[in-house]
Amino acid sequence: MRPRSITGPLILIAIGVLFLLNNVWHDIPFWSMLSDYWPILLIVIGLVGLVEVLYHVSRGVTPPPRPLAGGGVFWILVFVLFFAWGSRHRIQIGSLGPGGVSILGSDYEYDVSAGAASGGITRVVLDNIHGNLSLKGEDGGDVKVTGRKNIRAFDRSDAERANQQSQIRIERQGDLLVVRAEEPSGLRMLSISTDLDITVPRSLNVEARGRTGDLTIEDIQGSVDVTNGRGDVRLNGIGKDVKIESSRSGLVRVSNLKGNLDLEGRGGDVQAEDIQGQVTINGDYSGTLEFRALAKPLHFQSSRSELRAEQIPGSITLDLSELKMTDVVGPVRFQGQNRDVQATDVTNSLEMTLDRGDVQVTETKMSLPKMEMHLRNGDITLTLPERAAFELDGRTGQGEVENEFGGPLTVQSEGRAATIKGRTGAGPQLTLDTDRGTINLRKD
Repeated sequence: MRPRSITGPLILIAIGVLFLLNNVWHDIPFWSMLSDYWPILLIVIGLVGLVEVLYHVSRGVTPPPRPLAGGGVFWILVFVLFFAWGSRHRIQIGSLGPGGVSILGSDYEYDVSAGAASGGITRVVLDNIHGNLSLKGEDGGDVKVTGRKNIRAFDRSDAERANQQSQIRIERQGDLLVVRAEEPSGLRMLSISTDLDITVPRSLNVEARGRTGDLTIEDIQGSVDVTNGRGDVRLNGIGKDVKIESSRSGLVRVSNLKGNLDLEGRGGDVQAEDIQGQVTINGDYSGTLEFRALAKPLHFQSSRSELRAEQIPGSITLDLSELKMTDVVGPVRFQGQNRDVQATDVTNSLEMTLDRGDVQVTETKMSLPKMEMHLRNGDITLTLPERAAFELDGRTGQGEVENEFGGPLTVQSEGRAATIKGRTGAGPQLTLDTDRGTINLRKD
């Protein structure tokens, strides 16, 4: 029996990896790179097949495996002829991107311009627009829309028809003004992406729904509601509440917000800075979460962790492996699975529960917060002012205790476990508990 070849499965794996990377990292032009470097795929197929045949021949296998059957050779020839013809006629490989099925074709660009009176309008709705949107508030005036439309089509006649059928429309519905792009009909294998710059009176509320592309909104005194969108979201200078429901975003950045921030969904990075209202975040985010200058409580909840803080005059940075906080007003509560923690100058109270990770807490002020830490696996390092007053109760189920405060605190060991207890003055209760790890008590 002829041995089975692994060339076909390897090709399927490579194609699957390519699609996965295209879905995860949107900023890397995988399809554009493929259109330039596609001959490498043929080289790799040939090398894998050659190595496979030589390996089986060296082992005396007769007959050796065929890397590709006749059907495979046929499709490789079609692949080569297609790219050779496409390169000669400037036909491009596109992406499965925001505008639709962008597989083949050439790019054609068109100017976009539209406008409408804003009298009696309270809200502007950006409805299901594919492309990057930038909206800015101005004093008075009407609603103005300008931009560029990119259409990928097989020829210019198809692009012209698609342009006519995908005009940007501004429709009034009571006190709403809806900005939407018409959907072309009867034209297949087209990709349409419209990048728009929109100006509106700054007193209006803004809603964006169903968009695919990056969204930027600035200088709006009303509220902002973003739903069912994909792409980065950047909001700055918003006067009322912000609500964002993101199905998949690379970055959500909100700064200079006078109202509350309510974020729900999943995505990558989150940045919240200079927020006067409460910040509530529910969802799973694979990137870095950064919080700075939050005047009211923060509540972050994901499937893996929970974080609460009363105020953040300083900063908190949270990612999948580490939590850092500096100058944070408590009560602060953090519960997570695997994460290292560094906390500096937390006030009022600090509570942590971790499955695995090392905790380092540093207090530079004499007034200490109440602390309660429970770790299943990890070291606890606590650095306090030399004259700080506190009552300590520490325990490690398997590890050591190091004490720089000396006499007021008693260290006892029993087998592999150890405890540290005592009081240095009239101060808060500090409870340190780790099942496996070292407790380090240091002087600042």
